[in-house]
Amino acid sequence: MKETIFESFETKPAALWKTILVPIDFSEGSKEAVKVAVCLAEQCSAKLTLLHVVQLSPADAIETGTAAYEAMDSARRSLDQMAEEIPAELVSQKVVCFSGEGVSRKIIQTAREISSDLIVLATHAYGFFKRALLGSTTASVNRDAPCEVLVVRQRQVCR
Repeated sequence: MKETIFESFETKPAALWKTILVPIDFSEGSKEAVKVAVCLAEQCSAKLTLLHVVQLSPADAIETGTAAYEAMDSARRSLDQMAEEIPAELVSQKVVCFSGEGVSRKIIQTAREISSDLIVLATHAYGFFKRALLGSTTASVNRDAPCEVLVVRQRQVCR
């Protein structure tokens, strides 16, 4: 009986995830999330979609059209730099987009559009009051995502 069990572990299981969405805000936490996503993609032979959402209210987009497009260009350059550190065969696409509906909604919408199997994102070490006032993108994505969500905690450095 035990021999049969051990034999079954010799075959490699099918990869769980094929399409991994990685929302990035260029914080140290999101850089850690990218590292985790790269490791998972390598192990599962998955492809990564890197996403950065520029959040603007519709009024801001109209009033500051030039500034908004400058923000998009800057975000594209930053995303390209980050992607250069990832093996090219793992990155299927890099997306920078506007959202007036909120970052979490755009992440969830993108996950649906690309049929994402997994979302890997960072959480920030906000205190209770800041989280209550601002809401939590991570909590919202975790609650409403159409797929599994892996939350990478920002490491605390003791001094």
